[in-house]
Amino acid sequence: MESTILMYIMLFLSQLFTASLVLAIITSVIVKNRKKGILFLTIYLFLILYSLTTGFKFSTIMGSGMLIIYISLGILTYFIIKNKLSKGTAI
Repeated sequence: MESTILMYIMLFLSQLFTASLVLAIITSVIVKNRKKGILFLTIYLFLILYSLTTGFKFSTIMGSGMLIIYISLGILTYFIIKNKLSKGTAI
């Protein structure tokens, strides 16, 4: 039982770290060049879909946790990009 909980915690933390890192890169790329940023975002969305299907096949709890992480970080990234673009730091 304890090893299962530890496994979930490690998987959630790795998903959180990876998603944060990728979304930070996407923010930087979109601010510099919109076309490349959208291409990178599209590739990342396909990877998210694959990751979510794998997570839901493994466990409903795992898939739901991953979905919450992706949605919350996606909303946060949206507002960061919107704020950076409205200040006129790009394009």
